[in-house]
Amino acid sequence: MGRRRGEAMGQHLRAPTPPPEPVRFVGRFKELQDIALWLKQQRVGRPSNSHGLPGLLVLHGPAGVGKSALAAMACQRHDMVTHWLSLADATRVDVEPTLLRLLAESGASRADIVRAAVAGGRRWRRTLRYELPRRLHDRMLVLDGAKPSVVRALMTRLRGCHGLVVLVTSREPTGWFRMGARMLDVTPMDDGMMSAVVRQAAGGRLVHRDLWHPTSVLGDALQGMPALARVAGALIAKRGTSLPEKRVDESGAQWLTRLALQGCTPDQRKLLGQLVVRNSTAPFTLRSVEALYPGRSRSMLDGLVARELVQPWRGDATFHIPEPVAEATPPHHQTAGTHPVVWASRVLQDTAGLLDGRPRPGFVARQESERFTPDELVPYVDEFMTLLANERGSAEQRDHITDGLAALLAVLGDAHRLVALYRLRPTPPVRRALGSFAADLGLPHRALAMFDADSWVSPDAVPAGAAICLQSGRLDGALGVLEGLLREDARPDERQHMAWASTVLGAVRCDRGEMAQAEQALLRAAALHRAAGCRRGVGWTLLHSARVCLLTGREAEADRVLDEAEDHLLAVADTRGRNWVLTERVRVALRHGGTETPEALAREALRQHEAAEDIRGMGWTYLYLGLAHMEGGAFGRARDVLNTAETYFLRCGDDLGAAWTRHRVALLTLPTGEGSFRDALAALESAWELFQWIGCPVGTAWTELEMVARRPPTDLSSMPLLDTARERFRALGDPCGQAWARAVEAVLQNHVLEQGPRTAEALVVSLPDSLPAWGLIVEEVTEFWRGRGVVGGHVIPFHARDAVAVGHTGHAFLASPVPVTPRCHVRVTLFDDGPAEDTTARLLLRVLPEEGHPWAVAEGDRPWLTVTAVPLTHASVDPASALLMPSEQPGHGAEFGFTAHRTGTHRIRFTIALDRTGTVLQQVETELDILDHDQQGELSSPEAVTQRGR
Repeated sequence: MGRRRGEAMGQHLRAPTPPPEPVRFVGRFKELQDIALWLKQQRVGRPSNSHGLPGLLVLHGPAGVGKSALAAMACQRHDMVTHWLSLADATRVDVEPTLLRLLAESGASRADIVRAAVAGGRRWRRTLRYELPRRLHDRMLVLDGAKPSVVRALMTRLRGCHGLVVLVTSREPTGWFRMGARMLDVTPMDDGMMSAVVRQAAGGRLVHRDLWHPTSVLGDALQGMPALARVAGALIAKRGTSLPEKRVDESGAQWLTRLALQGCTPDQRKLLGQLVVRNSTAPFTLRSVEALYPGRSRSMLDGLVARELVQPWRGDATFHIPEPVAEATPPHHQTAGTHPVVWASRVLQDTAGLLDGRPRPGFVARQESERFTPDELVPYVDEFMTLLANERGSAEQRDHITDGLAALLAVLGDAHRLVALYRLRPTPPVRRALGSFAADLGLPHRALAMFDADSWVSPDAVPAGAAICLQSGRLDGALGVLEGLLREDARPDERQHMAWASTVLGAVRCDRGEMAQAEQALLRAAALHRAAGCRRGVGWTLLHSARVCLLTGREAEADRVLDEAEDHLLAVADTRGRNWVLTERVRVALRHGGTETPEALAREALRQHEAAEDIRGMGWTYLYLGLAHMEGGAFGRARDVLNTAETYFLRCGDDLGAAWTRHRVALLTLPTGEGSFRDALAALESAWELFQWIGCPVGTAWTELEMVARRPPTDLSSMPLLDTARERFRALGDPCGQAWARAVEAVLQNHVLEQGPRTAEALVVSLPDSLPAWGLIVEEVTEFWRGRGVVGGHVIPFHARDAVAVGHTGHAFLASPVPVTPRCHVRVTLFDDGPAEDTTARLLLRVLPEEGHPWAVAEGDRPWLTVTAVPLTHASVDPASALLMPSEQPGHGAEFGFTAHRTGTHRIRFTIALDRTGTVLQQVETELDILDHDQQGELSSPEAVTQRGR
């Protein structure tokens, strides 16, 4: 298979937040020894207090003395899993978000916490009490900048966490006694250490000792603070030792900061003031600066780092502002785009537009490369949560942050922080996000509990509700939910919801075996998602489009579509979506071959689904793995794998998966005796009832056909069932299914009535030559016939039901339930009047995008399309394919010469695809009447009879 698959993305939010990397750490030997001794005492099991609380060590001292750097160095020297939490802005004692964050970073079960959140009350409290000691044992928790009241509330909830040690940095020297804390004073550095820090920051430049002596102006300003010593060293490196006197009315930190800022540009001073207002203690990344100053953020930040006003936090990607500098820096007046709450609101709404297609306010005149992707927002998630917990900003701004954060957390797979958001602000968007997440975890009943009765009439709730029905396998239920939104009078402002509704509709139609309708819905969904800039929507739509390609026998195209789907899902950090792409690749390998076997791909997909706790994904992967074993003749292994698949389907409530699993297990019952037939019929009847209940015509038809094939030939009661199956295949437009129904009927007729085809040749000659893969079908039907069907030991091939071949798309499929504007139209123009037999007529095909369509742009930005012309009657077309560009101009169209070799009605099929990727976008079939030379020419005009695509 020609494909590209990147490494699985790590769940950054579900890994412990690491401590900062100590940069140019100097001294503190005694303090480090004291911390090491205390940790050793805790690890050998010495109880820290008599209340069962974790061991607690408090590093306290003034701002800028290096408490955080000391704690980070202690973490680096000891082999313990460490969670680093910056809590300087935590003003509320509500500790649930912090506890849930710790559970997320400890890899706690997503499903358990979602169940508890939906249930609430006693179950919620019991789950927290159970999960915390189970997950937070033998770890180190660092609470940087925490207040005693916050730590006290946390410690109470962490009781019983065996081996957990808590390290706190705080300016507060009191309020710790009742927690059994061990206190460690972090005092200002002595003269010698300060000398080393200054010299280090000055690039090794030797400076006279009197400059930083406590009695000197510089020494008095430093006050033994290493953060200020680095600022002083950077000043000396740039300005020499002649520093101006500080004013009487300013502190030492203000003096040093003022001098450092004098060497900065106005934009750098403005940037520092804006970063200080955002959050002086939380680290930030280069992307934060890019959002404020696109195009020149690196140089501006480098200038601040060179003056030590901004210092590295982890490597050269994360930074922080030292507390003394932050307190001494005058805050810059925030504009509408840079205020912390407004910035969070805009950036979350903008990024959420990539995920769900909502209008993206973003920032004016920004390029796509300057927008935040979901994984780039990971470092800011807890900062956003803090803004909400502290009720910063207006109610509208908090709503925007809440909605965007809910969408982000659901896609990133962080159930615990999403539950924390739900507990904090249970708004309808948060409830829907949590409900959709519950469905992804195989909890459809909990998911439905998140949807109020009134929400089903809300356009933004309909796609999510239909998706939950789809994940439960209830296809008729999903169509019923979608019916209210997919209507002719839908408003333009509902386009976001119509896009997702069309995606779900396409997936439902695909599962029902209605391939033509599925393709129509998915093409429409892709156009809407692309117009809205919703990359996640495009990715999921392409994933379902690949399923359509697989079922209609276009394996190579399915492989290409999966590549494109993976690109979109990777761009928005949708790990779950990429896992499903991998599951579909199992089917591609099964049908199309490639460098990796279906078994190897299935093992990788199972590992990824298990990590994401996607029970339904595991079930379908096991089902496809079972098909691989069936095709390979390993029936025993296939049965075991299919039984495992059914177990997962029952756990997640997916009735469609359970029905197909029972159907496949029945096929493994070989015709070795009467008992095996009874077992097979019992399994098929169970699957048949389930298929009928959920509304799956293709599954029902194939199960009915197998039930007829496995009943005794003398059982005439099976004939109505056969008629029903044949009618279902006809309604689906599946000639392959109809061919197998004809074969089963012929075998029964010969057994019972001694009539019908007498030879295999007589049977296959009645099969239409328009069947896709006609030769293979004829070969397999012939073998089935000669083996006298299932009774004689020859079953219908296992892979037959994995193809729903649509030979022709009729007018019944043209009615679009969703009005989509703008669209692209295909126009075929006949240049020559009255074309006759054996004369060439010129046809011009043009693609005309409506105003507002993505292709209705400057000509240089329009894609090149490939048009392939295939005559479906006794005629020829030259050339067979041509290039064109979407345009009103005839010169940008594709011209073909059509020659009919007999009179009558002729049909031509035009297939339009992207030239760059080969992705098929549209098919148009046109009829022309070729008359005798003495008939009127005006009757010979092209008529479009079939349109598929957007």
